[in-house]
Amino acid sequence: MEKARNQSALSCLHSFEMRALGFQSDDPEELKKKERLHRLKCRTLSLRMQRNKLKAQIQMIKETKAALDEGFSPDSNGGENRAKCSQLILPLLMARHTELKDMLKAHHLIGGYDLVEVDGGRRVCLSLSTAYEDTCLDTYHLELDLTRGVRIHRHDIPPCIPLTSLAQENLQTDLPAFLNTLRQHVSALASRLHQVKLIKERLKTVRVMETNSLCSVLVLMCKITGDEDTAILFSLLYRDPIRALPTQVTLESNDKSLPDEPQWKETKSLFLELPPHQALLVLKNKGKIM
Repeated sequence: MEKARNQSALSCLHSFEMRALGFQSDDPEELKKKERLHRLKCRTLSLRMQRNKLKAQIQMIKETKAALDEGFSPDSNGGENRAKCSQLILPLLMARHTELKDMLKAHHLIGGYDLVEVDGGRRVCLSLSTAYEDTCLDTYHLELDLTRGVRIHRHDIPPCIPLTSLAQENLQTDLPAFLNTLRQHVSALASRLHQVKLIKERLKTVRVMETNSLCSVLVLMCKITGDEDTAILFSLLYRDPIRALPTQVTLESNDKSLPDEPQWKETKSLFLELPPHQALLVLKNKGKIM
């Protein structure tokens, strides 16, 4: 009895609520349709509000990410921007930091980089080791700041390496590609410098007449066997900065006809295929140079 009385009271309350919402019909079926329509409208309104909220959050994330990529600093912008981005800066920085650490560690495993975190993980130090013919050569260091995008904090890369232009190309967009390209440059430079050192150590009769800091130009003077008065100059040009072999070879001599002789013309291809110290050793073993 009590249960029936409660159900009747609830039914009356529901009827009053429907009428308050504008459902004046006494037909139960009509009321059900209008009630269902009302619920669908409420659900639609709720979903639209959630959609608009998500759109606003996505737009804020895009703007904050773009600001971070451009070197955004919360302290340097107005109060409105600080309030707008304050809730997103830390998560974005943490996500960027984690992503970069994962990329750097993975590249360390496949590329042989020595990676060390400094300043509580805000920066990382990389070591780029170089080698030539199983000989360990110079090691270069690069410190990256991860707090505002990716920036080069300090380094000991030789000035002749175009570090700034390489960083502008893909430091922000493709860090592994940047590190790979940089390593190719420093490895090729170390190899060319080591080749000059080997020439001076192993071929005492060969004189290094000219070179530069990038070792993109190398001029060598050799004496012809059996004729000490005749010398020949090999001018090697390295147009590709990430290669250890020359891309162009020219011959000159005080004997003007000598560079045109077939046996000396063949030496051009020899220098294009072998490192200069090895090409010179081949010529010496064949008795062409002293």
